[in-house]
Amino acid sequence: MNQVAGLEQEITRSDQLRAKIVGGFFLLVAAILAIIETQHFRFTGGPLDFLSRVHYGLAAIVIGLLGLYEFAYQFGSALFIARGRLIPVPARFLNATIESSVATFLLVLLCQALPAAEALNLPPVFLYFPFLALATLRLDPWIAGYSGLVAGIEFVVLSWITLAPLARAEFAGAFVPQVGKAVIIAVTGGILAFVTHQVRGRVEHLLQSQEQQGRMAAIFGQHVSPAVMEKLLDQKAGSSSEVRHVTVLFLDIRNFTTFSESRTPDQVVTYLNKLFEFMVDTINAHNGIINKFLGDGFMAVFGAPLDDGRSEVNALQAALRISDRLAQCLKEGMETTRIGMGLHSGNAVTGNVGSAQRQEYTIIGDVVNLASRIESQTKVLGAEILVSATTWDAARLAWEGPLPPAAGLGPVLVKGREAAVELVRIR
Repeated sequence: MNQVAGLEQEITRSDQLRAKIVGGFFLLVAAILAIIETQHFRFTGGPLDFLSRVHYGLAAIVIGLLGLYEFAYQFGSALFIARGRLIPVPARFLNATIESSVATFLLVLLCQALPAAEALNLPPVFLYFPFLALATLRLDPWIAGYSGLVAGIEFVVLSWITLAPLARAEFAGAFVPQVGKAVIIAVTGGILAFVTHQVRGRVEHLLQSQEQQGRMAAIFGQHVSPAVMEKLLDQKAGSSSEVRHVTVLFLDIRNFTTFSESRTPDQVVTYLNKLFEFMVDTINAHNGIINKFLGDGFMAVFGAPLDDGRSEVNALQAALRISDRLAQCLKEGMETTRIGMGLHSGNAVTGNVGSAQRQEYTIIGDVVNLASRIESQTKVLGAEILVSATTWDAARLAWEGPLPPAAGLGPVLVKGREAAVELVRIR
C-alpha cells in the first residue's frame, strides 16, 4: 500500500474517532435533555421563559438517535478499516448531511417556542460552523463544500417557511437578513473546501515525495550500508569536492569472457548476482561503498564518504571475507570461480560530479589508477589478494588480533608506471 492510500486509511481512522466523540457528545446532551424533561424543570419568568416551551423530550429522542447513529457509523468504519477498505462515498455524504442538519433541527424547536424572527437570531445559528469544521477532518473538499451548501439551503428554507406567516413588508425585512446568513454559511463551506483541497494536495505531494525518496533510498541501500547511505543522502547536491584519505579495492572475476561465451544472458546475470550479493554485503558491512560496477568486477572505496580512520583495515578485512565466502560457495557446488583483488591507499578527490540533472559520487586520483594496476598484477603473479606496502603498513598498525599471513614481493613494475611499487601478497 503506497503512502497516499495510507493517508486515506488514516483519514478513515480519524473519521472513526470523530464519530465516536460526536456520538458520545450527542448521547450526553440527550441524557441532559431527558433529565430536564422527566424532572419537569421549567425556566419560567425572565428572559429565558421561552425555554419552558421547548420540547425537551422530542429533542432528547432525536439527539439520542443521532448519537446511536454516530456510534453505528464508527462501528462500520472499524469494519471497513479491518478489511483494508474505505468508507463508501454515499455513507460519508449521508453522515455529512445528518451532522449539517443538527443545527437546523434545534432551530426548528426554537421556532416552536419563540417567534421565528427571534429564534433565527439566537446563538444556535452558529452551530452550523462547528459541524462544517468537523466535515473538513475527512480532507475531502467535495464533502466540505457539500456540507456548507446543505446547511445554507436548510437555513434559508427554514427561514422561508417559519417567516411566511408574516405580512409581506415584515416578511421581507426579516427574511433578507436570513438569506445573508445562509449565503455566509454556504460560502464558509466553499472556503473550507478550498482550504481542504490545498491541505490535501500538499499532504499528498509530501507523501509522494517521501515515497519516491524511500524507493530511491531502497535502491541505493542495495549498494551501500545504511550508515553510508544516510551520509550520502544528507550531502547537498552540488557540494564542493574534498580531499580524503581512502583505500580503493578493485575486484575482477577471472576468465569471465570465456565463461560468458557458453552461457545465455540470463545464466550470466544469475551467476553475477549470486557472486555480487555476498560481495556487496561484505563491502557494506565494512563501511565501504561500491563506487562502480565494471561488468565482471567492481571498484569499492573505503574512507569516503564515511570515514572512521580505519580504511586500510576495513578494506583488507572485506577482501579476506570475500575470499572466504567464495571458498565456501565453491565447496557448496558453485561453478569454478577465481577472482583477483588489488588494494591501495592514498589521497583522492571525492565528491559529486556531473550536471544538475545527473550526478555521481566519484573518487578521482592516482590512488584509483594504482589500485587498478595492482589488481591487474594479480593475474601475472597468480595471487588472489595483492595490496600495496602503503596499505599493508597502515593496516598492520591498526589491526586488532592476529595479522593475516602476508608475503612481501618487493618492488614490482606495474603497467603504466615507471617506478616500481612495493607489493604484499595476502593470498
